[in-house]
Amino acid sequence: MKAGIRFVAVASGPINDRKRALIVGVVGRDGVIEGVLSGNVEVDGEDSTARIIKMVKRSRFGNQIRLVVLNGIALAGLNVVDVPRLERVLKIKAVVLTRNRPRPSLLVRALDRFSKENGKDVKERIALVEEQAKVESAISFGFHLQISVEKAEIKKLAKPMFEILRVAHLIARGVETGESKGRL
Repeated sequence: MKAGIRFVAVASGPINDRKRALIVGVVGRDGVIEGVLSGNVEVDGEDSTARIIKMVKRSRFGNQIRLVVLNGIALAGLNVVDVPRLERVLKIKAVVLTRNRPRPSLLVRALDRFSKENGKDVKERIALVEEQAKVESAISFGFHLQISVEKAEIKKLAKPMFEILRVAHLIARGVETGESKGRL
């Protein structure tokens, strides 16, 4: 992958006791922000994958984006992204980038607890988490990356991807609460 590839970093805003949460996609290339996309997802729902696909496809950047960057595989609480489906439908790769080592067992436990409290079937979401856990993780510039392409190709993009992802997080939080704060 070239250093100049266009990617979209997607982050969700805070939940704020509502049924839907804002998601923000920041389009970047070479560390430069080229655009901002937005949408919303159901809190603890199952629509994050479809909403990201819709947001990217409707964008003027849609056919130019070569990578989707996510901070973990769950948005708006427990709304798990189906990474393989996202890649298949958009015909691009996705990177799950985190500051800390991925801990899928914590997400599975939270989904189990959610299922017991709400009576919702979360087997498909748990399967997605377990499938993503099988993807090897690499460390670059102190960030953990999970991606299904050659790690060496993507490592050089880790720092600019994380910065654009951080901006997406700041925008989502700032729009929802009136002020951005916190770490990614």
